[in-house]
Amino acid sequence: MNVAILYNEPSLPPDHPDYAQEAGVLEAVEAVEGALAETAHCCQRSPVGGQPLAIADALRRQRADVIVNLCEGLGGVGGGESQVTGLLELTGIPFTGSGSECLALVLHKARTKWLLHGAGLPTAPFAYLPASEPLGAKAAVGLLNSGPVIVKPAHEDASLGIGPESVARDADALMMQTNRVRKRYGDVIVEQFLPGREFNVGVLALPEPKLLPLAEIEYQPGASGLVSYDAKWTPGTADYGGTPVRCPARVSDDLAAEITRVSLAAFRLTGARDYARIDLRLDADERVYILEVNANPDISPSAGLARAILASGWSYNEFIVHLIETAAGRG
Repeated sequence: MNVAILYNEPSLPPDHPDYAQEAGVLEAVEAVEGALAETAHCCQRSPVGGQPLAIADALRRQRADVIVNLCEGLGGVGGGESQVTGLLELTGIPFTGSGSECLALVLHKARTKWLLHGAGLPTAPFAYLPASEPLGAKAAVGLLNSGPVIVKPAHEDASLGIGPESVARDADALMMQTNRVRKRYGDVIVEQFLPGREFNVGVLALPEPKLLPLAEIEYQPGASGLVSYDAKWTPGTADYGGTPVRCPARVSDDLAAEITRVSLAAFRLTGARDYARIDLRLDADERVYILEVNANPDISPSAGLARAILASGWSYNEFIVHLIETAAGRG
């Protein structure tokens, strides 16, 4: 098969604070190429630059039989990932990963949480503060009555905009951080901060959904207690060194069963496909809450999903081959 590897060509300058996150996709591109080098499949890179409408023509010229979709945004804007996927759907060429409807949903954190809540799945109390409306923070401030809150961009992933200052313990800190995030990223979500253990779990659906081994972030003294931007992208920082991951995690049978239940339900509810990562955290009473559903997680070898795949007994190359064959079968 002719395989096209579609990805967002990094557009941010190296000195931009979000550059590392955007450029991280190149590791996944190289890894997929390496995995396919040992097969009979032919592959070619298809970077998405400043003219996304040229994607369809480029793919047809390459005569792609299947597309490995690694696009995580467009021009430095995360919302572009679902729009690019919509174009892929119009071409009729089978591609890996979730569809445009799912990606648009999960990148809107408030809508996802409303959906989870409506389906009876546990997610922390929150307030949604659109940047297009006056800052009516009454609901957000009210959350402080139950303890600290965390302020996050409502339409970004990869820990963009997350740092130690994201956790607010009083109204002044809440307003300051909300204004800071609004100015840079737009809409804001303010969520009850959960003080317990944090897990993430990969779900593979090649074809039937199943959980990979659970992973726990084991926060170390001196770290912020968050999977911050620094924890993911800035070597040498306290958070980068202070957030080791244990996979498989050490959990009781009851806790593993509850995490499995809510994770598989969230995967199906949001319409995720092929693979996803569910982030979860416990409250003070060790009850499980869904933080986010990431339907387009990083699949580079250094990322958490690949770590869980290896812990399950698969090699990285086996995962890539199964992923491509599953997508081709849909065609």
